[in-house]
Amino acid sequence: MTKTLDPTQNNADFLHFFQQYATECLLNQDHEVSEALRRRQITHNTFRRLEETYKISFNLDSSLSLKSIKKQVIKQIEAAAYFIRDFQISILGQHTSIFHLYEIEIQIAHNLRYAFKFDSGKLFIQLPYWQVNFLDCHISYQQMKNRWNRGEHLQQTSPVREAWWLFNPIGEFRSNLRTTLLLAVQKQILGIDNLFVNFGLAQASNNSNLPSKDEPKETQSFKDKAIAFLSASVNEEKLGISLEMALKNQDEKSLVQLLGLFKKNLADPGQIEELIDTGVFSLQEIIHEEQSQVDIKMFGFVNVGNYHRIDVALNLSSGYLKKYVEFVPRKAKMKALQVGFVNVYTIDDITVKPNFHGAMKLNFEAAALERSLRELQLVK
Repeated sequence: MTKTLDPTQNNADFLHFFQQYATECLLNQDHEVSEALRRRQITHNTFRRLEETYKISFNLDSSLSLKSIKKQVIKQIEAAAYFIRDFQISILGQHTSIFHLYEIEIQIAHNLRYAFKFDSGKLFIQLPYWQVNFLDCHISYQQMKNRWNRGEHLQQTSPVREAWWLFNPIGEFRSNLRTTLLLAVQKQILGIDNLFVNFGLAQASNNSNLPSKDEPKETQSFKDKAIAFLSASVNEEKLGISLEMALKNQDEKSLVQLLGLFKKNLADPGQIEELIDTGVFSLQEIIHEEQSQVDIKMFGFVNVGNYHRIDVALNLSSGYLKKYVEFVPRKAKMKALQVGFVNVYTIDDITVKPNFHGAMKLNFEAAALERSLRELQLVK
């Protein structure tokens, strides 16, 4: 239930009320975000509270009568809060390298055009006052989500707009990658937990229950079981080392520590997001470098050509994680031979295509294990 205002209150009071109501909306959505991330096995200490991370702000013309548009502004605030809630859930409460959302600003004025745009982490909702006041106009939550996923918040001239399916932090492409990684992570974590339970090491992360020489014989195989589990869990070729050689001289305490740290790093949503970013940027580079040949010969009195090739020109370094991303590149050849009085050809080669996402493989387990090995200084 929304709060009420005294009809005698002025615009400053209404603006204060809107700001307070926006904060309360984010506070109310925070519990749902926490529960949604908990169901995805994302621990609370890996993400910040919603009202600490995002802001709903206002830029309202002081000459307007805010009293007459109170209900419409409240609807827009609620829609913005729902959008922020789902944005936070979609990205697992983590920061994304590009197109990360920090703030939604609601703008209402006489001279504004109806607009939905994004710049420097801020999403602007621009509404003409007369439409808000007389047509009960606002951008609903579903409209916000649809327009964002279609890339309508980007400038028409933006090269990213053609490839928004690839860069959209809450789009289907990246959401599918997150789901795939989370399923793989949960499987690995379950394997580690079962290994600890089978050898009486349920509290192994605290090193409070390590194997001893006086325990039954099967406990003595913990080292072999642990090395075998790790070898089966990761792509050693991508890792660049032989786990058996690297771990054969380690004692059981060190292996318990390694497994505990491996489990922790597997469950780190920040690294999941980092690897997805790496995959996206690496895919962009593959697309940019793919072999595409165009051979067009035309003979005639009038020749008109129209060849369009759209590439995404973003090029950001992704660091050591790039070796854990695999692709199947596409080779494209185009030939055209035209003979006649009037020759016209049109070829649109948009090299960013959704079918690439079936050819991407992310070796997240190996990346998490390498991080664990380096943190324990078991490899150089």
